[in-house]
Amino acid sequence: MIRIAIVDDEIDQNHNIKQIVISFFEKNEKNNIEVSIDSFFDGESLLATKFPYDLIFLDIQMTGIDGLEAAKIIRQYNKHITLIYISNYSEKMAQSFAVHPFSFISKPITEQAIINNLKDYITYDQAQNKNKFVSLTSKQHGKITISTDQIFFFEYEGNRVIRMVLTDSNDSITGNISDLIKHLEKHNFISPHKSFIINMAHILKFDSEIYLSGNHIIPIAKNKRKLVHEKINNYLHSHLMD
Repeated sequence: MIRIAIVDDEIDQNHNIKQIVISFFEKNEKNNIEVSIDSFFDGESLLATKFPYDLIFLDIQMTGIDGLEAAKIIRQYNKHITLIYISNYSEKMAQSFAVHPFSFISKPITEQAIINNLKDYITYDQAQNKNKFVSLTSKQHGKITISTDQIFFFEYEGNRVIRMVLTDSNDSITGNISDLIKHLEKHNFISPHKSFIINMAHILKFDSEIYLSGNHIIPIAKNKRKLVHEKINNYLHSHLMD
């Protein structure tokens, strides 16, 4: 499922983009991609949703909270939403890159420009998703394959039992933290403390502790603080530049 938002205060243009997007996915049914599409006519309405989207077409020039301001707020909480900016103001393009867009579409918008961006996004998304699954051994379910997006963190509970905290449930896996982090490092997990492994994709902020989505707070061992901060900063920088 690809969740798409279209944010443009020009009603006709908003509707036009939506129809192009719908038509594109209907004509590409062989890709077996489900989509949901929501339309918004101002930045305030988008931000009120807490932006549960994968892809946002975002008009820069709007009344109230404009696209650039909305993007800055989104990036404070989510570094991974794909943003495609729309504007007929060329001088705004340089400003838009401060909040790291995937692409920039100039007005007047053409159908081909929307289609080209959707094709690029799907190629990018599929490449990203290839490395988002890991195999683990669940105490209850045996061998499982799970998307890393679903994992908040792991906590060692003793006797080779590790609690796995997920976005929608919890599970327990067998093993030890040192072996598990070797398995997960390439998927952007780090161990800030001998008893924890966290998914950096869910970090909201960090100082002496790490604040994850889902209201989870994870300690950082004092002797690891400098290294952990460096790893998180490097991760956030590299993903904001994607």
